[in-house]
Amino acid sequence: MDDRFPSHRKVALLSDRAFRLHVSAICWCAENLTDGHISDRELPLVAHMRGVKATAQQLQNAGLWDRTDDGWMIHDYLDYNPSREQVIADRKKNAERQERFRQRKKSKSSPPEGGRNGVSNGVTSDNGEVTGESKRGQTRHEDDVNAYGNYPVPEENQQVSEERNAVSNGAPTRPVPLSMADVGGSSTGSSAQSEQRPDGLAPIDSDGFRVTDGMRRWAKRDGYSDLVDIDHATAQFISHYRSTGARRSSWPDAWQKWIRDDAKKASDRQTGRHLRAVAGQSPEERGIF
Repeated sequence: MDDRFPSHRKVALLSDRAFRLHVSAICWCAENLTDGHISDRELPLVAHMRGVKATAQQLQNAGLWDRTDDGWMIHDYLDYNPSREQVIADRKKNAERQERFRQRKKSKSSPPEGGRNGVSNGVTSDNGEVTGESKRGQTRHEDDVNAYGNYPVPEENQQVSEERNAVSNGAPTRPVPLSMADVGGSSTGSSAQSEQRPDGLAPIDSDGFRVTDGMRRWAKRDGYSDLVDIDHATAQFISHYRSTGARRSSWPDAWQKWIRDDAKKASDRQTGRHLRAVAGQSPEERGIF
């Protein structure tokens, strides 16, 4: 959750029951990879409470949920959360990375042919100190342990469902919202995390900025994609900030502002053309008799 989530104007006005259902639904969708959809049949499973359908209607009235043919959709869920497809792809990459690590560790820890006898047959002194070939073999062995012993490979938890989003080994990162005021203020996350810098700022190329599906949905939902060619505007956006060397704490927020400004300019141009066209019409054409 973003730290501003409880204080957002849509959330702050909710009843206790509606707040509980909304938070439970976000967690339930993330766990079951539903992409933010809750069916009518599954609603009672999300939160065990009285009047759950009436509470869902409160969330719909508040603009936090959208009604579908067979249930509800959490508003802008995919703008702040990874999709089912992304989670499955990340889980696959994670499993492959773990397997490569296990193979590297296995190859490093396996002794070379004939090396075991050379170590075990070495001579020890009266005080028990290992000398000669045994000492060199022991040192080599200790190096291997020091190099890899402090990084145990986490075993897969068989109790974790294959369909759950709880399969990442890394600690969760702090979400960077796409500007809650613009996308309705839902739950978490951003698709483009900036490189960590002491001042919190980073150039646009530091994280390989790209436009995600959620960002495109935002532009389409607010009508910006009807006025602006998103791909062309994004190319200009990247070129401009790459040439200036500017640094930002959140490039998705800067991109949103760029798209809004481009859309306003396009709208102003259309309005100006319309006014000029109307000014050139006769009174009859303008409906003035």
